[in-house]
This record gives sequence, structure tokens and C-alpha cells, in this order.
Amino acid sequence: MQKITSIDQFKVYKQNGNGFITITDKNLSKNCVHKVSCYEVKEYHFKQKVITNKERNGSYFFTEDHKNALDFSEKMQPELLTKK
Repeated sequence: MQKITSIDQFKVYKQNGNGFITITDKNLSKNCVHKVSCYEVKEYHFKQKVITNKERNGSYFFTEDHKNALDFSEKMQPELLTKK
């Protein structure tokens, strides 16, 4: 699991199209796991959470292994893996 800390990293993972992005949020009851190709994983949201808000409420992580993404925390929401 690798923390995504820059727009450039985020863009590389999105353009590659393989793997999973885990999005943590301290204010929500569940964290999310998305396929990298998911239309809901947007640069705007990444910028807001990671860059503008300096990860105060959560972070983005990348992994190629869906099990690793789901095991990341007890708050994971696996049903989002089915979205494209």
C-alpha cells in the first residue's frame, strides 16, 4: 500500500488504469476502495482532500492487490470495487 501525496502520482495511477485506490475519511463511518478506473475517483476530490486540506480528514492510497486494499482498515467498504 503506497500513500498518494501528489497530483503527479495520482495522475500516473489513474492513467495506468490498474490497481485500487483506498480513500480514508475520518468523518465517515466507512472508508472506500475503488478500482483505479472508477469514474468516481476524480482529481478534484483528491486535490481537495490531500492538497488543499493537507490530509486533515483523510488520505489516498494505491495498491495493485484488492485484498490488501480491503484489509487496510476495519472501516473498508468493499462494494465499491464493482463500480467502473
